[in-house]
Amino acid sequence: MGYKLDLNRLSLLTAAAFAGCCAAAIADDRPSSELARGISLYGDPSAPDISGLWLGTAMGAPGQRFQPGRGPADDRPPTFWAPWPLPYTSEFQKISDERVAAARAGRQLGDLSARCLPFGMPRAFVTKHYPDEIVQTPGAVTVLVWGTFPIMIWTDGRPHPKDLVPSYNGHSIGYWAGDTLFVDTVGIRGDTPIDEARDPHSPSLHVKTTMQRVAKDTLHVHVTLYDEGAFTVPVVTTNIWQRKANATWQVLDDASCFENSSGVSEVPAAPGFFKF
Repeated sequence: MGYKLDLNRLSLLTAAAFAGCCAAAIADDRPSSELARGISLYGDPSAPDISGLWLGTAMGAPGQRFQPGRGPADDRPPTFWAPWPLPYTSEFQKISDERVAAARAGRQLGDLSARCLPFGMPRAFVTKHYPDEIVQTPGAVTVLVWGTFPIMIWTDGRPHPKDLVPSYNGHSIGYWAGDTLFVDTVGIRGDTPIDEARDPHSPSLHVKTTMQRVAKDTLHVHVTLYDEGAFTVPVVTTNIWQRKANATWQVLDDASCFENSSGVSEVPAAPGFFKF
């Protein structure tokens, strides 16, 4: 019975996502009052509404500015982890130093996206270049992450599976307390980076996230990393997501990693696509 229930939820999610896609395609024909609200995929009246298109910023270092075209599409400055530099154990500081040295030599170590693999958590939550869509259905909040796999946050009271197999996004469960969604994520593969700089973590990484809509068009996403295998103390960041209700944001060009990744593809990027 539980398996059938999950399939029903996923079917509803698919239908909602398809409806959002179609609505985006005809956005210019909709009334201006509806365009002003943006596309809403809010299907859980028992919880606060955080649905819609949201764009956060990307990770950097204190004092850093993005090079042109390397940050989020709305050109906001980066956010960063605290404490900084990252409080690695001696073992993981060595791994981090090796990755930095390799990058300076023109080689990327620990970069899954260069091999067209999923970004993974927590990178998918803290490094944003284009808007993501939040879809709410009874028992779940789903973040449709642009360019990679969606993140399912189960809010129906289920626990983490006891026989959980590690995956790129791990397993997320959550609950509402007032206007804030509390998310607990475990089971993340040890080879995923925590950010776009390919900073490493251990297989014991445990991510706790809060998502709070603090204003009509502003969502605060606070992420804490607990990882005794890699860090000497917990690591935190807050990423501010801005709602993108303008129709311009509702239709994004496709981006195929296999066609346009500089580490995979041998052909020039197709017109209308960007080069990774």
